[in-house]
Amino acid sequence: MTQESDHEDTRPNVRSFVLIGACACLALVMPDAAIAQPPIDPNTDSAGNPLPGSSIPCAPLAQKRQELGCYVVARQPLGALPHESPLAWHLDAFASRAEAEAARGTHSIVAEVFDRVWLLTIAAPDWRPTPRAQHVATVGPLTLDKAVAQYAAFYVASTFRPGFYSFAHAHPGPEAWFILTGEQCLETPEGRILGRAGEGMVVHGDLPMIVRSTGTEIRRNFALVLHDAAKPVTTRVDDWKPAGLCAN
Repeated sequence: MTQESDHEDTRPNVRSFVLIGACACLALVMPDAAIAQPPIDPNTDSAGNPLPGSSIPCAPLAQKRQELGCYVVARQPLGALPHESPLAWHLDAFASRAEAEAARGTHSIVAEVFDRVWLLTIAAPDWRPTPRAQHVATVGPLTLDKAVAQYAAFYVASTFRPGFYSFAHAHPGPEAWFILTGEQCLETPEGRILGRAGEGMVVHGDLPMIVRSTGTEIRRNFALVLHDAAKPVTTRVDDWKPAGLCAN
């Protein structure tokens, strides 16, 4: 990825912040090199069927069989959310699942991903769990639509090599990412957003996009879609084509 500033300033309707103390379903880009024999695809089983996590849609986390892939961590009904005050996404790590469960907020989930126990919470920007938590990130603000009566949270964890990218899609609500390792580039009709390890990103809902792993390292990240519970979490977009702004 071309080295540029962490976030470009001319991005209308896109806001993000990360306090450190702080897409989903991707397609595989195959190499162009010609070889004499068909390659062994690490994303298929002995019968040639895609392994869980290596195809669209993302697989449930319980089906994870290899490190690389895209996995659904949780789907959480949230009900009505307040529109009058800002919300953010908090990522906290704990030494044990029991400690994380004891610290759960009203809109929290506990997940064991990336060799750690995580508490993922949607709450006010200044919310914090117990002192036993290692606060990793706060990502937001998460802008809500006053017309949405019921919200749901869709959490994904993904691990991808550079060059993997998503199909063009959109979500009926804001999407947020926190990047643990590697780099990614998000392309939308409003431009591109670059993200690196230790950074968070947020985009508003109903925005066509593709997400691409860039750079030279494996990209590991969490993604949250805070969406209208009455609508599918992801829809393909056929009336917008990316311009290649995120190509390596």
